[in-house]
Amino acid sequence: MPTTQMAENITLQINLSPGDVNYAGLTVPALVKQHPDIGKRLLVVDCCRPQKTKLVNPDTKYPLAAFNENVERITAISNALLKNKTVTDVYYLKPGDGLFKHLAKKYLNNVYDCTHGAGGTANMSYWAGMELPETRYVLHYDGDMLLYQKPGYLWYHEALDYLANDAKNIFAVPRLCPPVNYPIIDAPSLHEGRPFEALENYWKNDWFSTRHFLFDKQKLAPFLPLVRGQLMLELLLRKYGRRAFPLDPEIVLFRSVGGRGGKKIILKNTDAWLLHPATKPQAYLNLLPQLIEAVTNGKTPDVQRGNENINLEAWMNYFEKQ
Repeated sequence: MPTTQMAENITLQINLSPGDVNYAGLTVPALVKQHPDIGKRLLVVDCCRPQKTKLVNPDTKYPLAAFNENVERITAISNALLKNKTVTDVYYLKPGDGLFKHLAKKYLNNVYDCTHGAGGTANMSYWAGMELPETRYVLHYDGDMLLYQKPGYLWYHEALDYLANDAKNIFAVPRLCPPVNYPIIDAPSLHEGRPFEALENYWKNDWFSTRHFLFDKQKLAPFLPLVRGQLMLELLLRKYGRRAFPLDPEIVLFRSVGGRGGKKIILKNTDAWLLHPATKPQAYLNLLPQLIEAVTNGKTPDVQRGNENINLEAWMNYFEKQ
């Protein structure tokens, strides 16, 4: 297992945006608490309104007044998390930030430097989260993720061992969802979308979700810039052909790192697992404090097992019966 010195070479990095204002004050402290030996804890806060694309008109989807109000709110939340030492650093990505040009050159071969993807999804904030930490390892979560971790177990300690075992293992994650008990399913989830290889202690495949990951910056370096060859040609055709542009970071990583043999490992250990809210209606926000407490204690409805996205109805029924 890694020593304390190894843990000092990891940065815990969490992404936030104005869309996270209704829950970041709950989810970020819960995530940080699960990583007690990591001293460097960085928030990357995306304050940029998505640009207009073929798919998105920001004036309609992200009205300026409401967006600016939420920027102020997420800034206040982030400043409070910094002040109370939940996190140690905050980086605010704002329009015109010179960092975008650097990220575009290093990761994207200068094909684009716009802040968001074609569908209005986060783009530059992910590259910033990978770039800004000075440690070799970056442990990233989106700000809405929920994590169970058995007391005394730290999933990223185990993952570091397996990353070191194979030069092609570049990214690592814990179990993607609560494990299925009966029958035992030898798969990351009931809805795994990519072919995977099953080893004794982990699965591995070529998909790199930006929801959560631990990665090795030294191992990623030979893949940079990520945009080259066929992927560069496709992006240029999209850019100048007025098609959906740019692609999300997940696709870029999949096409570039996965396409050249890089792998993500998914731990089989049932002592840690994740959940993701695909939507966040008011019913979810009302339930969130209970949900965080339940997940922290490893409790889950049986219907949730094997599924990465939160089944809100199942959780509502679960709490009603408690």
